[in-house]
Amino acid sequence: MSKKTIAVLFGGISVEHEISLVSSKFVISNLDPSKFALLPIFISKEGRWRRAVIENWPEGESPALIPDSEIVPMLQGSPPGRLGEVIEGEITKIFSVDLVFPVLHGTFGEDGSVQGLIDLMGVPCVGADLLGSSLCIDKTVSKNILRDNGIPVVPFLGFSKTGWENDKEAILSRIEDEIGFPCFIKSSNLGSSVGVSKVDSPGAVSDAVEASFDFSERVIVERAVLNLREVEVSVMGNQDPKASIPGELLVQGSFYDYEKKYHDESTEFRIPCDLDQGVQDEIRALALASYSALCCTGMARVDFLVDAGTEQVFVSEINTIPGFTPISMYPKLWEASGIPVGEMLEMLVELAEQRHRMRRELRTDFSDFQ
Repeated sequence: MSKKTIAVLFGGISVEHEISLVSSKFVISNLDPSKFALLPIFISKEGRWRRAVIENWPEGESPALIPDSEIVPMLQGSPPGRLGEVIEGEITKIFSVDLVFPVLHGTFGEDGSVQGLIDLMGVPCVGADLLGSSLCIDKTVSKNILRDNGIPVVPFLGFSKTGWENDKEAILSRIEDEIGFPCFIKSSNLGSSVGVSKVDSPGAVSDAVEASFDFSERVIVERAVLNLREVEVSVMGNQDPKASIPGELLVQGSFYDYEKKYHDESTEFRIPCDLDQGVQDEIRALALASYSALCCTGMARVDFLVDAGTEQVFVSEINTIPGFTPISMYPKLWEASGIPVGEMLEMLVELAEQRHRMRRELRTDFSDFQ
């Protein structure tokens, strides 16, 4: 049986570029080399696609790159799934790939941009497709959908930069009246806790909003949950998804920010969490309901906020390309649920292929109905 060739995309045009490097190295290291041939593609912060050398990859750094070459996706012709290597304006080599695994966090990686491109290449894509990716990346859009589906979310207010500039005082008034304090102010379409501020009083709102607009054209303000417990669930599947056991983050300090996620070793994980079994069952059910409401496929991590005093549960957000670093919750939760990393990655590949087959079975020609 021949190996399947998987193009792994990583890096990217995003403030989460560095996290993608760590996640992709973890994925590449755990894909079975007896079953998969890997084509590692590094995307620079300027958007250039380059073939990477993964041997002797320095920890926490970018890998070495093939000199003087650039990779371009080929969107036409047969067979599908071709990548061209360009040197001095000429395609000198063509790679055929069976599947693409984007390990790209945030903008231009997790928002549907790359997923649409992969679909145009005509090959399976690991994880959510264009629709699920674009719905989940924007916290305001996703919370509106969750709320409309009866899924509990904290009170929130989303607005654009233009709306802020045109009616700042009205927005400040709504934040104070409808959201209250403490609250969190975030860029609406970023992950990894980038562009997030915890605000305790009205006087600090404007600066926090302006800081979030440095990263995004849309901002969301959310009411803080008191007596907070942060719980996460890994979900995997297409039309019949499965949820892992819930795990809890034991965070030192105010909230699980970028530093704590990736550099601070003080954060502990309780897997499984020690919430009442009824609450755990509720969390898993809400994870699956959220996954379906937001049209997710392949994989996602669903994050929850739990009030320790009342045990009230709120869905916080869904990450369609969750972290795959050695300390990330997505693989940890599946391992604790009985699925080791290598097997989990193979399942994600199979789900991508299943989804691709289903989409290719849909009719694209109306002529028979004329």
